[in-house]
Amino acid sequence: MIQTVAELLFQGATLGVLYGMIGAGLALTFGILKVVNLAHGVFITIGAFIAIWLTSLMPTVPLALIIVATTVLCALLGAALQYAVIERAMTFRDPSVPMMVTFGVSVIFTNALAQFAGADLRSLGVGSIAQKSLSVGPFNFGLFPLLTLIFVAVVFIAVDATIRKTRFGREVRALSDRPDIAALMGVRVRLVHAQVAALAAALAGVAGVLLAMRASVSPFSGGENLMIAFEVVVLGRLGSTKGALLAGIFLGIVQIVSLRFDSNAGLLYVHLSFILILVFWAASGKLK
Repeated sequence: MIQTVAELLFQGATLGVLYGMIGAGLALTFGILKVVNLAHGVFITIGAFIAIWLTSLMPTVPLALIIVATTVLCALLGAALQYAVIERAMTFRDPSVPMMVTFGVSVIFTNALAQFAGADLRSLGVGSIAQKSLSVGPFNFGLFPLLTLIFVAVVFIAVDATIRKTRFGREVRALSDRPDIAALMGVRVRLVHAQVAALAAALAGVAGVLLAMRASVSPFSGGENLMIAFEVVVLGRLGSTKGALLAGIFLGIVQIVSLRFDSNAGLLYVHLSFILILVFWAASGKLK
């Protein structure tokens, strides 16, 4: 019994950190830029397809380099999109303007992916490591999920340290709290916005790579990814990357445990848990 519970919690945590990574970039853009980025889901899909394309083009290149290259390309795309398109939409007082712009970007990118990559499901192979496991006493853990768990933890620690302990992080926090005063103090607003968008897109790209390693993706996977990202961000208390990670782990555990008792559940109980928590928060006044 204890062994079964431990394995379920481990599987849920490894899925949950992926959900946390899916939501982390959206948490940054909402918490700092105050933009509801509806293109976030398709950025995750783009990251997955970039990694799949690079792997097929250069099959002998180590997977670690593929992840680095994907991260850089997604960051450049995110920064360019922010600087050229979204930044202009943010000049409007109406927050729905940048939201609708990102929705349009999402539609364009999704259809472009379908046009050039096809609508078939794709995945990213990880080789023999997927079959290896690590035994700790009576417990048996998959080696690849364990490495994924460690990798995501390192990424979140690095992002948190960047936001808290660097000059860039201080500028980001200043812009998030009082953008008008930050601009008067010499913070280059458009540059910092582009850097934040690059970081968010990079996290989305990494999430896409991890998702392609775990499951199949298609050009139309962005909608489902965006839904998970929104649930993670809301449960993580809007804008907090730490909260996104914890919320992702919670939702991952819910999904794995529910699949144990109902193999056809899919994401049903994940979405139900999200709704029930919102109802509880509303009833207790925590949504005010």
